Amino acid sequence: MRGAFMDYYLKLLFVICAVHQITGGVIKSTTDAAYKKYLSLRSLPFEDCGSLYQVSYLDIESCTKLPCSMARNAIVKVTVRFDDNGNGVSFLKHEVQWVFNYIKSRAAITPDPCDGYHGCIESASNGKAYWANVFVNETLPVMKGSMLWESKDANDQNLICFQVPVVITV
Repeated sequence: MRGAFMDYYLKLLFVICAVHQITGGVIKSTTDAAYKKYLSLRSLPFEDCGSLYQVSYLDIESCTKLPCSMARNAIVKVTVRFDDNGNGVSFLKHEVQWVFNYIKSRAAITPDPCDGYHGCIESASNGKAYWANVFVNETLPVMKGSMLWESKDANDQNLICFQVPVVITV
């Protein structure tokens, strides 16, 4: 009798553990989805221009609405969160351009490249995050345009690409 009693409780314990394991995965994936939705709602709006990895969040320092107002001679921090699909991205080379009336001029970025030596790329909840500083050159025209940001891997493959409307101020 005692053996049957123990078998019953062991089976019951096994079922409880299995249910916990299954629902734990559901809860985790639901939490991940909710967090991604939260990030997308807090993100600055941007136009994706062919990213390999999905960008979930963009923050441009002191920019709360579009177009982003950027003063000449300023250094502006840009933070991006993206899902690298578990590929362990650890290197990003940036190519950033100012675009005014279809004329492009290269922006100065630091650190570039973003790698393990600069602490600018890190693992984040559900993916990766990186930051870089863009210099708003004093020779840029005082007008509306856009900032085109491309981040590439060591093989020059375009991983992240977004464009944001900006207005340059004095």
